[in-house]
Amino acid sequence: MNNTKPIYAIKKVYMQVTNSIAFYPFLITICLLAFAWGTLYLDRISVGGYLINKVTFLKIDNADTARNLLSALLTGLISLVTFSFSMVMIVLTQIMSSFSPRLLPDLVSKRGNQIVMGIIVGTICYIVVVLSSVQTIPSGPKVPLLSVFLSMLLGIVSLFTFIYFIHKISNEVQIGNILNSIYRKTSNVLNREMHADSYHEDWKEEEDFYPVKAWDSGYFNTITKQDFIKQARKYGLKLRVLKEQGMYVLKGDPFLEINKPLNDDIKEILKQNIVLRHQELVKDNFLYGFKHLTEIAVKALSPAVNDPGTAINAIDYLSDLFRRLQQLRGQKVEKYDDGTACIIYKPVPFEQTLYICLSSIRAYSTEDVAVQARLIDLISKIGERDEQNRHRQLLQRELNSIEEASAKDMKSEEDIRHIKAMVKEARKEQSYHEYR
Repeated sequence: MNNTKPIYAIKKVYMQVTNSIAFYPFLITICLLAFAWGTLYLDRISVGGYLINKVTFLKIDNADTARNLLSALLTGLISLVTFSFSMVMIVLTQIMSSFSPRLLPDLVSKRGNQIVMGIIVGTICYIVVVLSSVQTIPSGPKVPLLSVFLSMLLGIVSLFTFIYFIHKISNEVQIGNILNSIYRKTSNVLNREMHADSYHEDWKEEEDFYPVKAWDSGYFNTITKQDFIKQARKYGLKLRVLKEQGMYVLKGDPFLEINKPLNDDIKEILKQNIVLRHQELVKDNFLYGFKHLTEIAVKALSPAVNDPGTAINAIDYLSDLFRRLQQLRGQKVEKYDDGTACIIYKPVPFEQTLYICLSSIRAYSTEDVAVQARLIDLISKIGERDEQNRHRQLLQRELNSIEEASAKDMKSEEDIRHIKAMVKEARKEQSYHEYR
């Protein structure tokens, strides 16, 4: 078996292509090109003319009129493509400068924008093919009646999709919609994880495991579960992942553990199904959602942007997501059909994720009473759900850090007293839940 690199490369290319902004435009354009040749064939065998003759007011049988009409449509649609491309570039540039460049992969992979671009570009290709066929169809009509009519129809559809595109792109650039989109994607992935019944708090494996070092450098993105289970079943292979999804893996670092001695066949299975790449898509790893919301909050609190309202919205979304994340306890285990373990993931790093998010936002908000108050509220809500006091020490340390930083950086004594009162109330609530 010596096809590891081609298969792995194909999987990476497939994931990159399907998340590319050009994926759906390419598919739609190919379909419309095939459709153009199909309708021209119908016109050549006079089926198209027969259909159009049934509706005479749609009939354009003058070659000059058809050519002028198609030329005007073609010119206008090319202008639409130019304008649309400019709009996309402006939006992406604004997002990178105002929010976070790591939001781009999720934004460019949205199907709505891709479908609009595909329809317009595909219509242009369709009209080019039809225009080149006016008075050139051998043993057929001088004007392909059905194809000309469909060109007009596709041109009108392209205008409506362009209006939809303008509406959609103007909404997507609004920070409220960006935050809501990230929240919903992350929430959906968390809900899927919670209902998958894959997390086990007391999972143990008695077998001996053998270490496997990383064969390449990159961000651990995902494991192609179905393909891996299918290939690993005949070896009875169990895989324990030592890194969280989204972590950067250096070549030669301890990365995995397996229950069988590593040989060429097993090594090939691992390389084929464990994907290392550099895009951060929330649908692949919900922890990216926490990271993106935190980065938006930090960017909003920077002096260049100075938008604490956006930071507060991001904290509100994080508050709900962290309460969901609390429910994912233990290790995630993917199983074979017989119930035995196949892939054992590293436990979700709740405390580490919470600390990184809160400390990043806290560092930029120590002078803002509203943001600090919302952080305290987030900690209180997490404490309410912490029924077994798993995170009590971390939450206490976070409250202490907020109190200390506020006392140091806030200039108003009234603001300092307000924050201290909120911290005191939060500690009291935690103590109540602890001894309840």
